[in-house]
Amino acid sequence: MFKRLVIQLQAPRMRTFSIATRTKPFQVAIDGPAASGKSTTAKMVAQRLGFDYIDSGAFYRCITLAALSKGINPSDPATVGQISEIAEQCKIGLQTVFAKPSETVSSGEEGVFQKLTCLPTTRVFLNSKDVSSEIRSNNVSQHVSAVAAIRNVREAVLQKIRSIRARENNNNNNNNNNKQDSDNTPNLSSSQSQSIVVSEGLVMDGRDIGTVILPHADLKIFLVADSRIRAERRLQELVKNGLDPTLNKLDVDTVQRDLQRRDELDRTRKVSPLRKADDAMVLDTSNLTIEGQVDVIVQEVERRRGDNVKVV
Repeated sequence: MFKRLVIQLQAPRMRTFSIATRTKPFQVAIDGPAASGKSTTAKMVAQRLGFDYIDSGAFYRCITLAALSKGINPSDPATVGQISEIAEQCKIGLQTVFAKPSETVSSGEEGVFQKLTCLPTTRVFLNSKDVSSEIRSNNVSQHVSAVAAIRNVREAVLQKIRSIRARENNNNNNNNNNKQDSDNTPNLSSSQSQSIVVSEGLVMDGRDIGTVILPHADLKIFLVADSRIRAERRLQELVKNGLDPTLNKLDVDTVQRDLQRRDELDRTRKVSPLRKADDAMVLDTSNLTIEGQVDVIVQEVERRRGDNVKVV
């Protein structure tokens, strides 16, 4: 029986600073099926806590995009070798830009105010090209599970993730955010340390973070949600990224069937299948807003850290 995470919600906290001493960075592993809200939740948790963030799913999507761009069909078993070679050779970089804290502004009506929340964004680079939107396309979504099931691909991604020296991004000012180097891809050379180096802590999301990537994480969360609700969320995301549902013959029923197909592939694959870690807490997001589920996770992190914190 899954152990449910039940915490009384309090007022949102924009940033906390620990006055306790911790020698080991606090690690948060967030797993769950497609469209359960993993990435957005993980980025917002990282922003609230001042932690670093790594989106593991972006690596598999980049490899899938690279394969598709070469005319390779990931569903064809004969292409496993080609896709494995792409996974080993491609250069992938992530650049997360953390937003400013929410601010309350006048809505234009006397005495009426609204809260504007700016979400963190992650730019994804494949061989120095920004593919942040391309990897979220419906075509990539339909094939990424097949790519992620390949053992050599997962091993290559694991090595790429371990080679990243996660860096603090939330202290950058607007000028730094607008100043871009000619090569926007972070250095992922094999000469780098084969360990994840962080300062305060790390948040990572995916499907095998708590079981394979960060098996000793301080907090493991397994997100779940009704498949119909997940389908509605995914369709909204596709439309936001510029997809025309009418032209692409997509509706909620079609997206739901595809999510269920992906769920089955992810759960039954031989290598690192989607499953809840034994010590993970289940958080059902079906009836929670993104802000609500972020509140739950942040409060649990603070409880486990046992910090005396100053809220700002």
